[in-house]
Amino acid sequence: MSLRRFMAAALAALLLASCGHGLSANAIGFRVESNVPDAVVWIDDVQIGTTREWSAPGRQIRAGFHRVEIRHPGYYSFFQEIDQPAGQVVVVNAQLHELVE
Repeated sequence: MSLRRFMAAALAALLLASCGHGLSANAIGFRVESNVPDAVVWIDDVQIGTTREWSAPGRQIRAGFHRVEIRHPGYYSFFQEIDQPAGQVVVVNAQLHELVE
C-alpha cells in the first residue's frame, strides 16, 4: 500500500471514530429536546450550551449520575436527574412553561 493510500485510510478511520457513531469507553449519548431552542443546558451546575446545540445526536457526557437543569428567562426551570451506565443514550424532554406574572 502506498504512503498516500495509507494516510488517506488513517485519516478516514480517525474521522469515523470522532464523529459520534460510537461512544467513548465511559460515556453516554446525551440529547435534549425542548420547546425553547435557546434555553441553556446545565449539567451538575456547569453550563454546557443551549438546547439547540444539544438536540443533535452524537453528543456525549460522562456516564453515571447527573443533575440536568434547563433554564431560560421568562420560563420555569426544568430539572431531571439521570443515572446511566456507559454505552446508553439518554434523551431529556424538557418542555418549559412560561412564568406566570
